Amino acid sequence: MANFNTHITVAAAGAGLLSVLCLQVGLVAPREALVLALMGTIGGILPDVDLEHAYPSRIMFSLFGILAAFLAIFSVEKPLAIVELWGIGLTVFAVVRWPIWIIFNQYTHHRGSIHSVVAALLFTCFAVMFSHHIMGKNPFVAWLNGLFIFLGFILHLVLDELFSVDFMNSKIKRSFGTALKVLDTKNPAKATALVCLVIVVWALTPTSKAFWDTLMSKETYHIIHARMFP
Repeated sequence: MANFNTHITVAAAGAGLLSVLCLQVGLVAPREALVLALMGTIGGILPDVDLEHAYPSRIMFSLFGILAAFLAIFSVEKPLAIVELWGIGLTVFAVVRWPIWIIFNQYTHHRGSIHSVVAALLFTCFAVMFSHHIMGKNPFVAWLNGLFIFLGFILHLVLDELFSVDFMNSKIKRSFGTALKVLDTKNPAKATALVCLVIVVWALTPTSKAFWDTLMSKETYHIIHARMFP
């Protein structure tokens, strides 16, 4: 599998480039483009939240907590006092760092249910919900945030699979096939619970009509083509 530095570097680079594209095409404002880049970076390391070793897991959740706190603070539209902003940031960090970390540490194992496409969909829906209901973003921007989480997540799985192949000696490592999978079929109970959770969370997300209309519109890609090169 790829190491942490590889995952976060590739995810940050990919998310940064894609967020610049969204900004230049006019899909988002500058501050929203920054949030998209952060979302993609977070997505790129999310599959490793189920690390079995407590120390690296604590480091990752501390990082997630800091990123989530900054996202929450930067997304506040109305003016607030400094103490209120501190309160928001510290609360978000504390929730991510302790209660959520404890749940993951107790009920997951590395490259299990979390290392799957269905898990990517779950985190995507969570990101959309968080963006819309907590950050106050409109449905289109909320789904864009979710898309960046999804792309970063899938990029992580693809990298892990690529690192399972020794291209120089044309060998396949034993870990091949454990990273990029649709669902963890080895644990039917957890897999079923994950699918059910995706359905429930998806039902709580805002409408995605504007998002899909823009994504499927020929005009969107005409604009991208027109602004891609000097």
